[in-house]
Amino acid sequence: MKTKTRTVFIILKISLLFITWCCRKEPDPKTLKQNSVKIYDYNVLIVPDLSNRINPEIHPKPLNDTLLINNIANHINDLLKIKSRQMNQLDIYTFDFINRGILNQHIADTEHLEINFRKFKNQTQKASNYKRHNLKSDIVSFKKNIAKVYDYSLANSAGSDVWNYFNQNIKSSMINESDQTVEIAKDEFVVTGTRNIVVLFTDGYIESANNSSGFRLDQDLIKKIRKEYAGSGSVDLEKFIISKPEYLIRKTSDLNHLNVLVFEMVDRSLDKNGATTIQPTDFEIMKIIWKKWLKDSGAAQVEIYPAFSNKADAYEALKKFMEEIK
Repeated sequence: MKTKTRTVFIILKISLLFITWCCRKEPDPKTLKQNSVKIYDYNVLIVPDLSNRINPEIHPKPLNDTLLINNIANHINDLLKIKSRQMNQLDIYTFDFINRGILNQHIADTEHLEINFRKFKNQTQKASNYKRHNLKSDIVSFKKNIAKVYDYSLANSAGSDVWNYFNQNIKSSMINESDQTVEIAKDEFVVTGTRNIVVLFTDGYIESANNSSGFRLDQDLIKKIRKEYAGSGSVDLEKFIISKPEYLIRKTSDLNHLNVLVFEMVDRSLDKNGATTIQPTDFEIMKIIWKKWLKDSGAAQVEIYPAFSNKADAYEALKKFMEEIK
């Protein structure tokens, strides 16, 4: 009899929980927007174009990529604290490859091309101990292995198919999970989730063997745009470029859930002292085309920077970018 009564009680309890769950109201979107705190983790992919753009004898620029990347790595502990995050951060900072054939050369330890806090999910104490005792040494290893990749790439220059990276390869490096909303008090909510960020190091020129493929942005095309813009009488460069589909890069597959930060577009239209030699500059033209391409492909947020002359600038730009992601 006791067993039967207990069984009935359990069934009634489960039924009550089910009814409560089914009848709960979804938060009003307006209330959610006004009364929610968003706490995100970040999946940061550091992705360099390892073509001959990294060779200072061919394409000199103020600072090597590695100085900028190393400075970002040195500030990972600071990035964990942006937006007042205090604990349980599940960030990942990964050095990713446009040309993944380099991985087959076994020139670097891929395990040490990543700083991964996601492995400490639901292990707050272990995460805290790791930050205090092991993070610094892992960052040192991270930077050493990146240096190996650059040394190899300098001696073994290869193409860098940026368009195909965004169209296909990046998918395996992204984290696509739905945001979770928790009501912590009446009409007060915490929204948690992960935001994917690509930090792309590239000079901005996309040169394809197949010029009709729809993903070309070389100096011939830039000169053509400059000449036709000058002859058009237009005073709005962006409107002029966007009105010409033949100038634009073909969309990739869906880049939803992706935020793109482009660094180090080296403007070849500048002289050796960095002075403008012609208008509009290569950078002004490339920035419009790149932003149009990435936004049309679905990227949530896009920022594009020219080459930096101060190694701290890349870290500050990334920090600001992460803080502004919605």
